[in-house]
Amino acid sequence: TPDKKFRLWLTSEPHAKFPSILLQSSLKITYETPPGVRNNLQRTFNYVTPSQDVQHTQLLFVLSWFHALIQERRKYIPQGWSKYYEFSFGDLKAGELTLSAIHAETKGGAPQWQKIFGILENAIYGGRIDNEFDVRVLRAYIERVFKDQILKGQEPLSGMIPVPQSANVRDYVGMINKVPEFDAPSLFGLPANIDRSVQRFNST
Repeated sequence: TPDKKFRLWLTSEPHAKFPSILLQSSLKITYETPPGVRNNLQRTFNYVTPSQDVQHTQLLFVLSWFHALIQERRKYIPQGWSKYYEFSFGDLKAGELTLSAIHAETKGGAPQWQKIFGILENAIYGGRIDNEFDVRVLRAYIERVFKDQILKGQEPLSGMIPVPQSANVRDYVGMINKVPEFDAPSLFGLPANIDRSVQRFNST
């Protein structure tokens, strides 16, 4: 018989096998994660599963960058997105499984970009969006991030960092650490005075 004064404190990272019944019957405390693309990348890239295949690891890194951009863009509502969209860890894992499956189909050949575009836009991330303007924003991000020039290192991600040409996780972590701690609006393709508009909107 449990003592009435007994309390169990349990800390956990997100995990697919965490019992939902235990979660629902518990008092939950969450903490606000630090903002910024670099902090976001440091979290999300830990959740994907890199392999010894260079192209596969590159695709997962690009997915992590894309996921971080669209999440951090939520700071600029209503100019960034028209409203708050719950782009979540589940979307990241679904994207990882999709990219891994498509990469396995190509057997090391050129990525099937159109298939990747379609699934990300229409099923995984786009499935949460109900505004035509926001769909166009999402499509623009997908087309600018997922392409051959990015994977080959010929063009940096968002004009900032190149994708490492290796499967070594340390190379990717080192590249993430080069991302500035504080985000500039230009990183998201937004004007420099966007902060004023957001502050005015929040004040109203």
